[in-house]
Amino acid sequence: MKLFKKKPKGKRKEPMTSRQKVILGSVAASVVLIFIGIIIGDPAIVGNLIILSVFIIILPLFMQRYTRYLWVRAVEEQFPNFIRDVADSVRSGMSFKEAVSIASRTDYGKLSPEVEKMKNRLSWDIPSMRVLDIFGKEVKESKLISEALNIIKESIMSGGNVAATMNAVARDTVSFKEIEAERRSMVGQHVMIMYAIFFMFLGISIMIIFVMVPMVNTQPQMTVGGMGGQFSNPCQDVGYFPCNFFSALGVIFSMPDGIGLYYVALFFTVVLIQGIFSGLIAGQLGENSILAGSKHSLIMAIIAIAVFFFFAKAGMFPV
Repeated sequence: MKLFKKKPKGKRKEPMTSRQKVILGSVAASVVLIFIGIIIGDPAIVGNLIILSVFIIILPLFMQRYTRYLWVRAVEEQFPNFIRDVADSVRSGMSFKEAVSIASRTDYGKLSPEVEKMKNRLSWDIPSMRVLDIFGKEVKESKLISEALNIIKESIMSGGNVAATMNAVARDTVSFKEIEAERRSMVGQHVMIMYAIFFMFLGISIMIIFVMVPMVNTQPQMTVGGMGGQFSNPCQDVGYFPCNFFSALGVIFSMPDGIGLYYVALFFTVVLIQGIFSGLIAGQLGENSILAGSKHSLIMAIIAIAVFFFFAKAGMFPV
């Protein structure tokens, strides 16, 4: 008679990834902030906390993705040195396993832990092709390394001169990185131009608000063809988009409905959109990456929000 019954084996739960933990923590913090704002009951505070919650969700995810992007770039920088060292060892008569073991003693910066993992897997008699496949999955974001690994694996499977192939891959990778660095230095000034255009547009928008709103408010009534008319708030008695969105911004900016809020909300929206897309273009030009452009977009968006919030909360915008 069995005293203890074995528990049925259920499906093993996969541990949460760091990305999932970041998302869960960010969403939880955002919900708490919004709940606090609802308890306080002030619409302006609720609006500000919603904006803060959006940044709480976006910033950690962006920092995680961007940190990963920087890590991949650092691995790409050292990858040619690693391949060249392994090729030299293979040319001297060592096996691929011995060559990686020798290379693991060299400092390759961010690549060193991955080389150590490769050495350990090879010491456990895992086939070299499988080891290269695992390494390729670790750096799958890098098209440069993925293509280089495919060439090396093809050389191993076809029984070609692996050392010569690895040297050629290392040489081509270095050449590509040099061309990329030269391109970045050449287009760096264009990134600065995008920032200059953004700040210029931001300044012009603020000046237009300060000039146009008082001018519209003091504009006398005009009579054309026997019919009277004057400038008024285009969103007056309008409840659909974008007027309802402008009204929400008025609550956040603590500004009353009127011609002043209309132009402040209008130019704030335009500046925010211009900053986001200018940042994406700057990243594509400077680093050939939309993710890198997100960094510039985030900087420009934060600057636009901070400037408009300062003027609104200080009561400097005309109403």
